[in-house]
Amino acid sequence: MANGNDNLPKGIVGAWLLHHDQKLLNSKTTSFENIALAGRASRLLSVVSKEDESNVSNERVGELANGIGIRRLEIKGLLSELEEQGLVAQGKSGVTVLGVTQARLLDHAADIFDSQEPDGLELAAIDLAERGSHSPLRRSDCEEELSDTYELSEAETDDLFSQSEHIGFVDYENSGVDRLYFNGSLFKRDQAQKAKRILESLTAEEREKLIHVDSLLKAQGCLLAAAVRQLLGDSLWSKMHQIGYFEVSIVSNERGPTEFVTKPEALTKFVPGGLADVLDDAKALASSLTYGIVKSSDIRGRIKDPSALINALIGRGFVEGWAPAIRQDYQILERRNVVQVTSSSQGHRLTLLKPEIGEMAKDLILRGDASGTAAEMIIGTQAAQFYGPEAARSAERDRKKDVPEAKTATSRALNILRRAN
Repeated sequence: MANGNDNLPKGIVGAWLLHHDQKLLNSKTTSFENIALAGRASRLLSVVSKEDESNVSNERVGELANGIGIRRLEIKGLLSELEEQGLVAQGKSGVTVLGVTQARLLDHAADIFDSQEPDGLELAAIDLAERGSHSPLRRSDCEEELSDTYELSEAETDDLFSQSEHIGFVDYENSGVDRLYFNGSLFKRDQAQKAKRILESLTAEEREKLIHVDSLLKAQGCLLAAAVRQLLGDSLWSKMHQIGYFEVSIVSNERGPTEFVTKPEALTKFVPGGLADVLDDAKALASSLTYGIVKSSDIRGRIKDPSALINALIGRGFVEGWAPAIRQDYQILERRNVVQVTSSSQGHRLTLLKPEIGEMAKDLILRGDASGTAAEMIIGTQAAQFYGPEAARSAERDRKKDVPEAKTATSRALNILRRAN
């Protein structure tokens, strides 16, 4: 990527493009066109490439596009861009997908964005969002560096913060010039100020302990809460838990409740909101599977090869056997209609009813991070389909927003119009 985004992996840039495009869909603005193009083109590519056939009729493409909020008049331009990237071929009757895999979807989004030669303001909008995901920060913490890195004028720098606020690229707290910016999926609005104070007040020893636990969670994604508490100590654990730095899920079975820890950013970093229930399902499945890996005995049904079992659960749709754990460890997920437990000639059968939940749990356990998979999940998913505790708040927060026109956009438009006359 150009300028400062060179330091970000393509997958992260691509995930932010999907996030930002979703926000632009809910905003009355024509700014950030390259972000919208890359995000929308990659979303269209995703739904088309998921079809069983590599050749998709024009009628079918139109229906798929409509299902993810892409208007008919946008389709031709998006397909042309995808064709120019060598990802699809257009014919008279339809579109042929050229060897695209979902695993590289976010990379494709980043490549499309880069090919448009995005301006500094768009690159900075991605950088600001990424910074606000690591820790809440004030404008004064990053304004000068962002302005210098992306060669922004004073007016463009003002636009970066005001537009990012209004569109929702970042969340913010407090009024005034130097307000606090953060990722609202990771740091809650009423906790952002506290989170910043706590993170800045950590001692060198506490930081070292936190870095160690973070590295373990980056590798495994889901850990026993008791083990994390022991590594951090009660005081540091309490500080980090109360600001939502860690999330705790509980697996209950015949042996009682067992707590597991995940990091919010491993799932929710790029998800704008409204999918809280789905993400909770993924954490619950990851916790239940982790219980089978680290707590179950051989007699009960210990999971000895997590990769093989999870791949079978997703690929075949079920696993089965006589292990008591199958009937005992997934009760919460049964009630949430994520899995179904039945009997078969081979013993107990665990059927996965929601493959996308399985994909996120798989990445969380095997890769330590499912944020990219979760970002892709927003494609074709309407927040209104889910009715968790976040749904009502997100419906209000994400309704169509009137975004003040950027100062630089106004000036540019006037210059063009005046030259024409």
